[in-house]
Amino acid sequence: MARPPRLPDAEILDLINGLRSRHAVLTGTVLREELRRRRGTPCGVARVYRLLRSSTAAVAAPVESPAPASAEDADVSQLREELRRAVERAQLAEHREEHHQARWAGEIHQLREQVHALGDASRRLRVLEADLQDRSRELAAAYRRIADLEVQQG
Repeated sequence: MARPPRLPDAEILDLINGLRSRHAVLTGTVLREELRRRRGTPCGVARVYRLLRSSTAAVAAPVESPAPASAEDADVSQLREELRRAVERAQLAEHREEHHQARWAGEIHQLREQVHALGDASRRLRVLEADLQDRSRELAAAYRRIADLEVQQG
């Protein structure tokens, strides 16, 4: 199967900006699903998260005023910073989860292939054991005939 052409970063960034209006918190999974739906490929995990992080950093870095006008503004600023950090942690956790899911899916696939191969070997072993028993019976019958012939000639 041919590898799909690489999407330009600008196209992915445009999609990120378009999806921000529909999603309160845009995650890498949502972005990759949308890329898969629109373009037939989810793109690389690291690349998608790098672009998402760079886009988020540009959006989340508003120009701060030199000093908050009131305690309420300070609280809002603090809450925004906490939200930004929480989103970063969630994106990192999601990235790790996708990485682990891909790793374990690969290992499960490999184990299934091994089980399938062992099942084939098991069936072949049963056939060979039955063939060996048939040959053993034929050999025993041949020895009896040889003994009978030796008795008749003897």
